[in-house]
Amino acid sequence: MTIVLSWTQVSRSATFDKGKWSGTHSFIVYDTTGQSINVADIANDAPTYQVFGGGSESVAAPYMAFVSQTFKPVTDAADKQWTVDMNFESTMGDGATPAVTDQKSENRVGFTSIETSISEQTVDIWRTGSTVPSGGVQDDNDIGGTPADSAGEPVSFLLPICTVSIRNVINGRPQYATIMAIAGKRNSAAFVFGATGNTFSCAAGTLVFTGANTSRIGPNQYEISYSFNYDPTLYHMRQIAMRDLHGVMTSRLTPTSPVSATNKETATTVWWRQPFPATTAFSALGIVST
Repeated sequence: MTIVLSWTQVSRSATFDKGKWSGTHSFIVYDTTGQSINVADIANDAPTYQVFGGGSESVAAPYMAFVSQTFKPVTDAADKQWTVDMNFESTMGDGATPAVTDQKSENRVGFTSIETSISEQTVDIWRTGSTVPSGGVQDDNDIGGTPADSAGEPVSFLLPICTVSIRNVINGRPQYATIMAIAGKRNSAAFVFGATGNTFSCAAGTLVFTGANTSRIGPNQYEISYSFNYDPTLYHMRQIAMRDLHGVMTSRLTPTSPVSATNKETATTVWWRQPFPATTAFSALGIVST
C-alpha cells in the first residue's frame, strides 16, 4: 500500500542572538493509513517542509536558510509516528533582500567567501613623478621623472598592496592544470569581485594570480582558496637603474666639479620592468567571485 505522510506542526521558535537569526520547527509525522514508516520515507517527503514556518512565515522565511534536520521515532509508537525537527539559520544578505549566493553554509557547494588584506610594501625607486607604462607593459625607454636617488642608491617608497583571497566550495576535483598554467600571470581583462551591489573591479594588468590551496572536505567536494595581489599604482612594475661593470652608472651636471647640492650625482638611465609580463583571462579558473 502506498505510504501517504501527514505532517503536523507541533512547535516553532526563532532566536535572534549576536546579530543573527536561527530557528527551529518540529513536526509529528505519520502515515495516513497507519503503516510503519522509516527514515527514507520521511526524507523523501521532507523537502516540502524545509522552509521556515512551513509556509506560515512568509516574511521571516526568506531570511532563514535550512541547515539540518533530525528524525526520531516516537517511543512506543512502533515506528508509526516520528518527530522531525527542522533547523534554520539566518542568511547574510545586502540590505533588506537576502542574496542567494550568501545562503550557503561554509561547507556547502556554491559557498563563496572573499577576504582582503591591505598593507604597505617597501620598494626601491630612483625617480619620482614618472608615468607607469600603459597596462604595465615594459619598454626600453628611460622613465623620465625627477631623480630621487643619491649616486645611484635608491630611496624607499611605500606601495599599497591588497591581497585578495576568494574561497569556493565545488563539486568534483579542482582544475589543477589550469591553476598551474595561470599562476604568476596578470589579468588580461577587468576582474570583478564582491557582493551584488557592492562590487570592486580590478583593471586589466593590476591583478596577479599567486596560486591556490585546495582541500577535500567531503565525498567529491573540494574547497579552493584562490590568492591574488592587487596593485593599481604600479601594475606590479619596478624601477631598475642601468648599471655598468662597477655598479650603477651615474652622472652629474658638471662632471669635473665636486658633488654639491646643485651638482648631484644620480642614475643615468632608469627603466620600468615588469616581473609578470604574461597576462591571461582569469575566467578560465571558473571562480565564483561575487
